[in-house]
Amino acid sequence: MGGRPGVDCGGFCRYCYFRGVDWEEKRPFGCKNCPPGSPGCDYCGRSVWEDNGPFRPPGVVLQEVGMSLGFRREREATVSGGGDISNYPWLRELVASLRDLGIRSVQLGYTSGKGFEDPEEVEELCDLGVRSVSYTVFAWDPELRREWMGDRSPEASLACLEVFADRCEEVMVAAVLIPGVNDGDVLWKTCERLEELGIDALLLMRLGTREEHGIILGNSLVLDVKPHSLDEFKRIVTEVHEEFPFRVTGTPLWDPETSAPFALRTLGEELRELLPPVEVECSLITGRVAAPLIREVFRHVEGGEKVDVVPVEKDVACLITERDLERLDVSSLKRTVVLPGRALVHDARAEELLKRDGFERVVLRGPDRLTLDGEASCEVDREEVLEFELNAFRDLINTVNILGE
Repeated sequence: MGGRPGVDCGGFCRYCYFRGVDWEEKRPFGCKNCPPGSPGCDYCGRSVWEDNGPFRPPGVVLQEVGMSLGFRREREATVSGGGDISNYPWLRELVASLRDLGIRSVQLGYTSGKGFEDPEEVEELCDLGVRSVSYTVFAWDPELRREWMGDRSPEASLACLEVFADRCEEVMVAAVLIPGVNDGDVLWKTCERLEELGIDALLLMRLGTREEHGIILGNSLVLDVKPHSLDEFKRIVTEVHEEFPFRVTGTPLWDPETSAPFALRTLGEELRELLPPVEVECSLITGRVAAPLIREVFRHVEGGEKVDVVPVEKDVACLITERDLERLDVSSLKRTVVLPGRALVHDARAEELLKRDGFERVVLRGPDRLTLDGEASCEVDREEVLEFELNAFRDLINTVNILGE
């Protein structure tokens, strides 16, 4: 349904990773989907930037829905966009029209709730078929929501979440954790209220403020606050998981219930029977969060010592850009180098940067994802996570064995 960050969302939250972006300087990063000659495609030139344009009228949205459905009969639909759906002025009309198309279950994608001003409108949405919602709570404290989220009617927003919790079949709640603001006792009180409401899941999100955290749109420093360390963040996720009955996951890590990301590491020597042996030496470029976990996986794979895991100065691998490769010491890289599938670097530019020491290398792309972070793993069980990771690591190892040198 379109929508622009900071414009179609009731204004930026103070911690939003789109704050400070100079849209006039927007350019495609380059990625594996780009044409060979030059960087630029829908993914790295539009999607990464959330360049979706203004909210689109319901008639336009419904026309596309009708064309995509054809003669198929779907019972479920998700409403989402680059803006905040609570600020979409035609939300009731859109949900009602989806019902007329035979869709009986509607999921509302991410919303801060800042655009909901009356619990009655939420009651009406639920009457029309809204069965699931993902809602940012931040803290069960109206003044903190007002200060940090720019919520003009925080009491109403929280009251609307109460209605969703009462009426919907599935309610996922999210909170970006800011040290000294909504962690500690504030987080505990928030979770106690969420438990009373009977929500299904809580996604805790580590604060990102700098380029190394994934702020790659030319707008680092977003907020002059030091995030929790990875160990601190993991400890908080674990403590909340152990204390409260709802599902608790964290991003970029971790999921106590499934052991994601990289749950395969918990299988130990069993991996020798489940994964093919590594036959070709390679350097596997990744992010700082994944690097020690991937090393642990390959420690239990036959030939795993041939894989040199090389972290760049970026937490998350799918947000690696040219700048990360420019800073990388390539002199120690092996002849075969594997980039993350979704790294935001054009293939030709990646080869140029990874061969700049004059050594001829084979540059490959790995799978788009080797694991599931908390945002994805919260919807699956441990067996599904393990199956996903086994398939991804098989693809990675087979790619290296077949195409590597």
